[in-house]
Amino acid sequence: PLGVSSEDDKPTVFRATGSPPSSRNTSPTSPAGPVENVSNDSGVGKDGDSGISSDEQYTDLDKMSSVLPTMWLGSQTGSLYVHSSVAQWKRCLHSVKLRDSILSIVHVKGRVMVALADGTVAIFHRSSDGQWDLENYHLLDLGRPHHSIRCMTVIANKHVWCGYKNRIHIINPEDMSIEKSFDAHPRKESQVRQLAWVGDGVWVSIRLDSTLRLYHAYTHQHLQDVDIEPYVSKMLGTGRLGFSFVRITAVLISSNRLWIGTGNGVIVSVPLSESNKQQITTSVAGRPGGIVRVYNDSKTDSVTPGSFTPYCSMAQAQLSFHGHKDAVKFFVAVPDIL
Repeated sequence: PLGVSSEDDKPTVFRATGSPPSSRNTSPTSPAGPVENVSNDSGVGKDGDSGISSDEQYTDLDKMSSVLPTMWLGSQTGSLYVHSSVAQWKRCLHSVKLRDSILSIVHVKGRVMVALADGTVAIFHRSSDGQWDLENYHLLDLGRPHHSIRCMTVIANKHVWCGYKNRIHIINPEDMSIEKSFDAHPRKESQVRQLAWVGDGVWVSIRLDSTLRLYHAYTHQHLQDVDIEPYVSKMLGTGRLGFSFVRITAVLISSNRLWIGTGNGVIVSVPLSESNKQQITTSVAGRPGGIVRVYNDSKTDSVTPGSFTPYCSMAQAQLSFHGHKDAVKFFVAVPDIL
């Protein structure tokens, strides 16, 4: 079937055709799900060759084809654009207007998943000729009441973790199903904001929170909590920060370190370690402490050769503060340099 009806707070998947209407009230009405036949009036042809003469079309066919590597861009207005990353980058190959703002885009197993502000995930695939098909796609509704899907991350090129409200949904991109869901935070009004995966672990941050949570990527066990607020306050002092709390606004794993950006411009870098044998200490004058909590039991954990669980200890953390008090919005890792 193309779609499955469901109750509120339950995931729903249905197929859309063309550009869906902006109304958020669209929902499946039959076991087959609605197929929305709305023409795409973006002015870009299916193969991205509108406005190109026949001679030019055949001359630049290889360069302009979305069979080759592409770059996907999403806008706040809900427009999704596909450009070539080979040549003629300014020319848009495909475009489609989605129902709400685009907040995250990931590629996994030959599919592109696009998270929207209305609580749905648009899933795109290639057509039979190898081109990306933006006319026919599936929408996965994560349940009502609708909230923004702020983050997604790919786990081992097999699954996608999706942060939705205070929960994490694990999506199978092949059959477009929710394999498992669990609470990342006990408060329902909380929001999962950042996800960072490496090895057997996923670090999770919560909106307006200074604590990072580590979950096992496959058993989904809660492994560790790390609160950076005592460390930052101890190193810089609350007076210098200008306010009394620290919130995490950006997370990245690179060069075997966990990079944490905060709302007041501070960057914290913590080395990752395979060992979870860390003692919980109380605060001691002159150094921060009591901020790392390890939840798992090393005697019962199943460890396979080559596995790596990215624990961290604030005792080895480094801090960068250059006087910038605006929030750190994102990190970008490039070869050998952060």
